Amino acid sequence: MPELVIMDGTDTVALATTPVASTTYTPLTRHERWHGYLHETFLGTQPALQIFGTALLDHIGHAPTQWGVGFHGYTHRLENRFFSTMIDGSVHYSMAALLHQDTRYLAGHDRRVGRRVGHALQRTLFTYNTTGQRVFDVSGLAGIYAGTMIPMFWHPRGYTPLGQGLRAGDFGVMFQAGNNLLKEFRPDIQHLFTKK
Repeated sequence: MPELVIMDGTDTVALATTPVASTTYTPLTRHERWHGYLHETFLGTQPALQIFGTALLDHIGHAPTQWGVGFHGYTHRLENRFFSTMIDGSVHYSMAALLHQDTRYLAGHDRRVGRRVGHALQRTLFTYNTTGQRVFDVSGLAGIYAGTMIPMFWHPRGYTPLGQGLRAGDFGVMFQAGNNLLKEFRPDIQHLFTKK
């Protein structure tokens, strides 16, 4: 992976990052796509935190109330969030492979804060094809909405894919926008805490 070099006054800091989508764009290999799928859906820290955290929030909010309280209620919500994440990742990565879309977050090459915020928010709706051209992220959005709408079929009566499932998908898109902002600025945040 290429390194991004940030000039910070008198210091030069090299931070490992995903390549910027530009003239240096390198499409995903099969191995990278498969590794990304496993890491972003099952094996990484982020999906684990997302699954356990959102299940805990559901549990605290008693959503849905029919699943009860206590350990049994939490494990039911945890199963739901695990399968939701699995559906999201599986739909996203399989459609991206079919449509030749990039699933990575590629850091913006403009170092101005406003441009970087705009880049991160745009990445929520757009990605890159194999030639590095920006395209509508059909696969990413399909994954988010599939991951929130399909689980409604095993929710209690009154929960519907086009009702609660669609609303949860909207929140999922907003969550993805926030996640992209974190990915964009994480190297700078890490630099602040490691700077001597």
